[in-house]
Amino acid sequence: MTKDMTVGSPFKTIIYFSIPMLVGGIFQQFYGVADTIIIGKFVGSRALAAIGATTSTMFFFLSFAIGFTNAFSIVMGQFFGAKNETMLKRTFLNSIYVTLFSSIILLILGLFFSRPLMVLLKTPDDIINNSVLYLQICIGLSFGQLIYNGAASILRALGDSKTPLYFLILTTIVNIILDLVFVALLNMNVAGVAIATVISQIISAFLSVLYIIKKFPMLKLNKDDRVFDFDNLFMIIKIGFSMSIQAVFLSIGEMIISGVVNTFGTNVVASYTTGNRISQFASMAYFVISEAFSVYVAQNFGACKFDRIREGFKSIIILSLSLSILAAVIIFLFGDHLIELFISKNDMYIDTIKDICRGYLRISSLFYPFLAIILLYNNSIRAIGNAFIPLMSGIAELIIKVGGSVFLSIPFGYVGIWFANPVGWAIGIIPTCIYFHKYAFKTKK
Repeated sequence: MTKDMTVGSPFKTIIYFSIPMLVGGIFQQFYGVADTIIIGKFVGSRALAAIGATTSTMFFFLSFAIGFTNAFSIVMGQFFGAKNETMLKRTFLNSIYVTLFSSIILLILGLFFSRPLMVLLKTPDDIINNSVLYLQICIGLSFGQLIYNGAASILRALGDSKTPLYFLILTTIVNIILDLVFVALLNMNVAGVAIATVISQIISAFLSVLYIIKKFPMLKLNKDDRVFDFDNLFMIIKIGFSMSIQAVFLSIGEMIISGVVNTFGTNVVASYTTGNRISQFASMAYFVISEAFSVYVAQNFGACKFDRIREGFKSIIILSLSLSILAAVIIFLFGDHLIELFISKNDMYIDTIKDICRGYLRISSLFYPFLAIILLYNNSIRAIGNAFIPLMSGIAELIIKVGGSVFLSIPFGYVGIWFANPVGWAIGIIPTCIYFHKYAFKTKK
């Protein structure tokens, strides 16, 4: 079922479209969270740290490919808004090529570059082998995740945010069941959660592709439609490359931060891992709102309804800020209870990890409003086809994060690292804010 977002109340349209994405985002987080909770509860904090140490490296490997799959929603959204069915089909065909090529590249990178990167990041000796194994499985066999992300982006560009949710709920349940079977029953440790994640992702990919083939005849490729359109491919690459490069820059920043964190020992690594998982949940609502708004912007930009974009932005930024403040309040009130979800109370390091993680969460949560704003600006600007400004924002964010993690850790220890990401969010807003309000629609009024 398609959804035309160029008509109706902007606020209601975006909210109704966001709700399935938000629920889907919650379930998608369970892929990673289920891994960490089950590993932390049934194996221990060392295994939890092994998975946590891979977070930045995982993001580094996946960010480039996922940036391109996310670009599908922008390009297809513009053509859907313009009612251009021919270009919808060509974009769909090119999205298949991009996804398959990205999967092959990740297979090679995952198998041969996981260990060198983990060594480079000074991963502690007692966890490095498990970290490398986890990466090789999850990255080398990540084609399921890429295909699902690409299919979900296409469906959302057409206004369908519900169907990806249904598949995601099913496969998340499968993932949790497999986690329990492989880890709790078969004692497969880190390899078990990695295999469970990969199997679940493949299931979601298969179901999404099958649904698109069956339910969207407008995307059915006839012989005449199987024409290689370089201009269309270039459009995807231009937007996707910006998103990918920005994600790569940020992932490099995360890797450097992880490298600094690793020097403080396994307890700090476990605390950082737990804090990151909780922060991902805390930021999910306004992250999803920004993604939904980008589809809204893309469709209305394609339909040349620029005043409608401005109208929607005014209400959505208030909602995003409200959600970010609510998330910060929850962190301060219930942070300790959230930490205990990830690590058994019987773990000998629980008190130390809880103290370290509490500080990380409270510092980060104070800056959540800045994160909400930068997400909204970046996604909005990309949706109108401008790839350069969000890239500049990402570079500014990277410089602050890396500089902060390295230099603040010298006088303040790991507490100084906790300020690196938040300050990066605040500085990164500046170029996107100026562009959006002064130049984005200057020639279109």
